[in-house]
Amino acid sequence: MSGGRLARAAAVVALFGVVSRLLGFAREIVLAAAYGASGATDAFVNALLIVNSVAAVLLYALVTVVIPVFQQERAERGEGSAWRLISALAAWVGILLVVLASLAAIWPEAPAWLFQLEGRREADTEHLIRIMAPALALQGFSALFTAMLQIHGRFAGPAAVGVAFNLGIIIGVAAGQGRIGIEAAGWGVTLGATLQVLLQLPQFWRLLRRARVRPAVSHPRLGAVAVLALPVLAASVLQQVNNFTDKLFASTLEEGRVAALSFANTLGQAPRALLLLPLLTPLFPHIARLMSERREADAVDAFRRVAGLLALVSVPMALLMAIYAEQIAQLAFRRGACGADCVSEIAPPLLFYAFALWPAFLSLLLNRTLSAANRTREIMLVTIVTVVLTITLDVLLIGPLEQAGLALAATLGVYANALMLLAFLRRRFPDLSLPALARRQGRVLAAGLIAAGVALGLDRALPTAGRPSLELAPLVAAQLAVAMAAYLLAARALARPELAEGVRSVRGLVARRRGRG
Repeated sequence: MSGGRLARAAAVVALFGVVSRLLGFAREIVLAAAYGASGATDAFVNALLIVNSVAAVLLYALVTVVIPVFQQERAERGEGSAWRLISALAAWVGILLVVLASLAAIWPEAPAWLFQLEGRREADTEHLIRIMAPALALQGFSALFTAMLQIHGRFAGPAAVGVAFNLGIIIGVAAGQGRIGIEAAGWGVTLGATLQVLLQLPQFWRLLRRARVRPAVSHPRLGAVAVLALPVLAASVLQQVNNFTDKLFASTLEEGRVAALSFANTLGQAPRALLLLPLLTPLFPHIARLMSERREADAVDAFRRVAGLLALVSVPMALLMAIYAEQIAQLAFRRGACGADCVSEIAPPLLFYAFALWPAFLSLLLNRTLSAANRTREIMLVTIVTVVLTITLDVLLIGPLEQAGLALAATLGVYANALMLLAFLRRRFPDLSLPALARRQGRVLAAGLIAAGVALGLDRALPTAGRPSLELAPLVAAQLAVAMAAYLLAARALARPELAEGVRSVRGLVARRRGRG
C-alpha cells in the first residue's frame, strides 16, 4: 500500500471511528431519555455486555491472529494454502458462534446468572439475552469479516460497523419504546448487528470471488493456529473482566445504579474515543517505524513529544470535566425519563472517571510503545495486576461510595497501570529519563491547575448548579472558554516547550496529509 493510500485509509478509519463514537454517545442519550436509570435499563446494560464482550474478544483475537497467520502462510506456501487455512478457521469460528448464540437463546438463565440479580431485573435480563442472542453470532461474523477484509487492505467497511450497530439501537428504541418498552432496545441490538453484517457482506463476497476461495474445514496447520490463538484469547478475555465486575458489583446496589454507572462511563470515555485514537492514529506508526529501524534514541524522543502532546490535551479536559461533572451530566442526559434523581446518580462516578483521562491517554501510548518493542509479556503482567487491583478496590470502595466507588476503583487502576507500564518502558529504554518526563508532565499539570482555579472562581461568582439546561448550557460554555484561555496563557508561561511541540506536531500532521492528498 502506497503512502498516499495508507494516509487515506488512516483518515477513513479515524473519521468512521469518530462518527461511531458520536453515535454511541447519542445512543446512551436516547436510552437515558427513554428509560432513565431504571431496573429495565440495568437489565439492558447487562445483556448488552454479554453480546459486546463476545464480539470484542473475537475481534481482538481474530485481527491479532488471522492477519499475520495469513501473511506468513501465503509467503511460505502460497495464497491458495493461506486461504484454505483461513477458510477452515472461519468455518470453526462460525460453528462456535452458532452454538453460543443457540445456547444463549435456549438457556438465557446461564449468562443472566452471572450478574446475581433477583426479581424483575433477572427476568428482564434473561428475556433481553434471548432477544439479543442472534446479535451474538452476527457480531462475531462481523469480527471475522473485519479480520479477513483488513488482510487485503479493505478498511472502510470494517471501520463503519460501529456506526451501523449504534444506528440500529437508536432506530429500535425510537420505533418501539412506546409500545414494547425495553424490548425495543434489545431488538435494536439485533438490528444493529444485522446491519454490521450487511454492510460488510458485499465487499467480503467480492473478495472471496476474486480469490476463488472454496469452503474448507481442515488444514494441516489449523491446530497450530488454534494453539497460537489461545494466549491472545486469554489476554482479550482478561481485558473484559473489569467491565463485567463493574456491572456485577453495581447490580448489588439499588435499581438503576448499573445504568447510571454505564452512562457516566460513556461520558468519561467520550474524550478518549473522540481525541485519543485520532491523535495516536498518525503518531503511533512513526514510533513503531523507528523501533523497527533500531533507532531507539529517536523513538524515545518521539515518545516524549507524543506524551507531551497527549498531556496538553488530556490534563485540562480531565480537570474541567471533574469540576463540571454534574453540569455535564445534566446537559447530556437530563431529558425524558432521566430527571434530577437520574442525573444525581450519574454525576458522582463521572467525577472520578474524569480524573482517569490523563493516565488513560498515557497508558495507551505506553501500551502501544511497548508493543512496538515486542514487550507483550510485560503488558500481560501489568494487565493481570491491574485487574486484580481494581477488583480489590471495587470491594473496598463500593460500600462507602456505591457506584462512585466503582468509578474511583477504575480510576486508581488506570493510574497504577500507567505507572507499571512506565516502569517497564524505562527498563527497556534506559535512556528515558523519568525525572525529565515528570518535569514535562508537571509543567502541563501546573497550567491545568491554574485553569481549574479560574473555572472554580467563575463558578463561584456565577453559580451554575440548579439552573435549567437552557440557561446552563451557554453559561457553562462561557466559563469553559475563559478557563481554556487561561490554560493556554498559563501553558505559554509554564510549559512553553510542550505547547510549542504540540503546535508543531499538529501543523506537521496537517501539512503531511495535505501533501499526500
